[in-house]
Amino acid sequence: MKPTVALALLLPALAACEAPPGSPPSSTSPTDAASPNASILPAPLATEAEEAQHDAGGPVPDGGPIGLMADSSGRLIIPDAGTPPPGVLRGDEAIPAESPTTKDLAGATLEAVFRPRNVPPAPRGPEISQDGIKAAAALTAPKWKIDLTDTGRMRIEFASRAMPLPQRSEIRARTDRYGHIALWPDATDYRVVPPGALRTVLGERRVDVTPLSPGVARPLGEGKRLQLPTRKVEITSSLGSVRLELGKSAEIGEGGALLCRALVEIVGVDPRTSVCQGGEVPLAAAYTWQDGGGIDFEVTTITRRTDIPTNETLVPPPGSTYQPSGLPASPGGVFLTREEVTAFRSSALQLPPPSDPLAPGEGFIAVNASDMLAYVLVDGVPVVAVPPNDQRYVIGTLRGRYVIQWRTFLGDRIGPASTLDLPARFTFGEVPDAGAPDGGGTAN
Repeated sequence: MKPTVALALLLPALAACEAPPGSPPSSTSPTDAASPNASILPAPLATEAEEAQHDAGGPVPDGGPIGLMADSSGRLIIPDAGTPPPGVLRGDEAIPAESPTTKDLAGATLEAVFRPRNVPPAPRGPEISQDGIKAAAALTAPKWKIDLTDTGRMRIEFASRAMPLPQRSEIRARTDRYGHIALWPDATDYRVVPPGALRTVLGERRVDVTPLSPGVARPLGEGKRLQLPTRKVEITSSLGSVRLELGKSAEIGEGGALLCRALVEIVGVDPRTSVCQGGEVPLAAAYTWQDGGGIDFEVTTITRRTDIPTNETLVPPPGSTYQPSGLPASPGGVFLTREEVTAFRSSALQLPPPSDPLAPGEGFIAVNASDMLAYVLVDGVPVVAVPPNDQRYVIGTLRGRYVIQWRTFLGDRIGPASTLDLPARFTFGEVPDAGAPDGGGTAN
């Protein structure tokens, strides 16, 4: 039989095997096809849609051929579909737990720190204890411990008291899914963090999806950091921009792309961006927000490993309970003990009693009248995080003069530094007019 005749007989059979109109393609799971959270990610870029049409055998630009491909003998050539694109984690669905295993993975462990900008120094005076302030600053430095595997797994541990999530909470991700999970300390519970919600988890301690955009990337040259050659790139969105320094590291494999996806998502960039590639790991990220302010992220150490336990990278781990709402809570939100706060001063000053009748007898009351989670820095050290429209009472400060500043964790709002006499009561944001003036001091 001639090849053309065989092909003609085969085409009707193939047509009869086509899926009914409206049914999902076989490469897409029912969950992905029906996901109402597909709108979390922006529509495919024009170039992506054109490539997808071409790969699927659709019309080819410039009047190219249409139809199935066959070799000289008439046998059909079915192109390799390749690795399916990552799915999207839904915030309203639990994820099947992954099976535990004894296998270890290769990759690296990173230590990283967020460095706030425009932090005011402590005042000068004989009663100022620089040692006490430095000790408190070390305890509250916002740190991450990050495990990245070459197979595409990421585990971020919150390794500081002064973070939006409590110490030993985790963020985990895997390369075959867009999105993350927030894991409670000791892996007791988890919450799905869909794409677009990581910024509000860190900035506001809540899971609220914000729009993502492709972003505009601009190369900034090459460099070197932590003994790795790097490339530098700036990517800009409607929220602001982030300058990334990406180190070349084949050992980290796909794990580095996961960290990159997380860092660009914070600034509102779609994690599908081509800026994030396997074989590279972000070593620094400098955020600048459209309305001013910013924060810096820096990897301080890299330890290459071949013994990362697989069970510490499972998404989610077996035994953890799905939570449809909430996040791990920080009890009280105060980061330092009374003794650690007292150590800011070696002695008390002789000051007149506070004029505000609502001021406490010792320490301070921080009132947050804004709609965002706000930190209080005392002499440049984060001491307490106050939820929106709430207040916190902190004890331990000796009577004296302190530098107070309010700010958000990501630095998208940074208040001016104010020198206040403590004890005192002070406010961040606009206080609703209830018919009587607020007698407290203002440090916003």
